[in-house]
Amino acid sequence: MTPRITRDTLDGLHELARARRGWISDLAWSPNGRALAVASADGITLHAADTLQVLGTLTGHGGPVKRIAVSRDGTQIASASADTTARLWHLRRGGTFTEFRGHADSVDAVALSPDGARLATGSADRTARIWDAAAGALLRTLAGHAAEVVRVIFCGEGQLVSASWDRSAIIWDIEAGAARATLAHDDWVRSLALSPDGTALATTSKDGSVRLWETTTGVLRWRAPAHFGGADAAAFSPDGTLLATSGRDLAIRFWEAASGAAVGVLRGHDRPTLALAFSPDGTRLASGSGDNTVRLWGL
Repeated sequence: MTPRITRDTLDGLHELARARRGWISDLAWSPNGRALAVASADGITLHAADTLQVLGTLTGHGGPVKRIAVSRDGTQIASASADTTARLWHLRRGGTFTEFRGHADSVDAVALSPDGARLATGSADRTARIWDAAAGALLRTLAGHAAEVVRVIFCGEGQLVSASWDRSAIIWDIEAGAARATLAHDDWVRSLALSPDGTALATTSKDGSVRLWETTTGVLRWRAPAHFGGADAAAFSPDGTLLATSGRDLAIRFWEAASGAAVGVLRGHDRPTLALAFSPDGTRLASGSGDNTVRLWGL
């Protein structure tokens, strides 16, 4: 049995496989852990989990793909693009898609609700939007940020979190269309990660810090100076004990999620790592970097 990545096994991490793509922006695993989806300037590529061999591609956006999300049943992939649209790709229907139009600028963020019924987007037009995933119809516009919305994530019952260049993340009550809490950083917020049990939200920022918040109240649990020059990405291990972050110092760092204690560091990329994703079984960590490589790390 392949060992999981834990605090006790971090020293044994090494590179298992590597693939080259241009301008990598996001990573997402299939729920069964057999494939890794990679978003880049070229579209979306699907890679074998062990070798990173390309299994297939999804192309058609008129601009770079900024973010992706995979449905819980693995049959759909959502994508956000600089072409001002989002798409929901139907993998069991030959790669056909539903298109979501309405943003006035680049769509920089996308998320799927746990039940797959709704899709959320964030845009450089400073809004987040909620859509009916099946019909492609707009359900709600969330306006409140003063700059580009670069990340969105569904968070608990009836909540969405959006992160922005305006130095904040907002926890929204979707039905009311109102902000429940505003999470402040000292510079623009670059990423969001939700703990597996849904009780904690991690944010990383250009201010170099990683911060952990209560999802129900927005209360800060802990903060740590994570990466010199800015922190770019964050991902929780599937068991929720570890938080991985990456930034401009070329390091991937590991934190004890409960306390914020630094427990390990991984190096290898030649440029900042912009995306991180643990495999569903916790045995591998995928990283996507400005050095135009996707790397798979394991024990």
